[in-house]
Amino acid sequence: MRSGLLALSTLLFLSACVEVPGGMDEDHLAPRALLTGELFPGLDAGASENQSLHFFVRAYGLGRVQQIADLAEADYTRIMVDTNLSSFKPLGGLYKIVVYANSEEYRRKTGQPDWSGGMSVGNTIYSYEGSSLERTIAHEMTHLIFFEYMGRSNPDQRWVNEGLAVYEESKAGQPTSGGMAPALAPWPVGWQPMTMDSMIRMIPASERERTVNAWYAQAVSLVRFMIERGGRIGFSQFLGDLRQDAPFDKAIGDAFPGVWRDLPDFYASWSRAQQ
Repeated sequence: MRSGLLALSTLLFLSACVEVPGGMDEDHLAPRALLTGELFPGLDAGASENQSLHFFVRAYGLGRVQQIADLAEADYTRIMVDTNLSSFKPLGGLYKIVVYANSEEYRRKTGQPDWSGGMSVGNTIYSYEGSSLERTIAHEMTHLIFFEYMGRSNPDQRWVNEGLAVYEESKAGQPTSGGMAPALAPWPVGWQPMTMDSMIRMIPASERERTVNAWYAQAVSLVRFMIERGGRIGFSQFLGDLRQDAPFDKAIGDAFPGVWRDLPDFYASWSRAQQ
């Protein structure tokens, strides 16, 4: 299987994991308890709301909130299949999704920059109506599930978190059966992969440049390779070991016996697959 650079113009849209109080870059559990309400101004008069199995959705139009709840549940199921975390039960109650009418309302009420397509704060996803909404929800929902499962934020695991979020973003709208993500395009001529130490230590400050950022492209390639080559059951074990503070070498060796011994072995296998 040849892996390569994502078709960034279609898959790496401008979502945002921005730094706001209680956001995903801080300790997750304590802020979550404090932010069960909405941090930003709500929708205008005439908005509707709907509750599904895992989500409480606010948007404009009764039919629209039902549609958003349905696609969110489909995303949730697909993420659980891909990570094999179906037995994990979120502790904080329903996730919330607030969908503003357009980018102007979103930016006016949240104060986010023009490049932001959405964000997750506490247990709530904020975004707005537009062509990228479904991908935004899949991306931010992955972050919510990842942090809820891990129970905290560990900067060394950022490449796993972001790679998984972009992977699930690329599969938005697909069946929930855990199928393959869209095909990857070849890496540019002369491309050289970043080392794993660089992936762990050289973390981008924000997602502002995600559409052109080699770090994000490599992160999703690594996570995709681990899931689709190593298997979803192994990936679940890998996440479980990380949750228990196991180092990457042990987590990979435990999760993928007979496939990869440790992190350098996994990285070497991934690198060979890029040729």
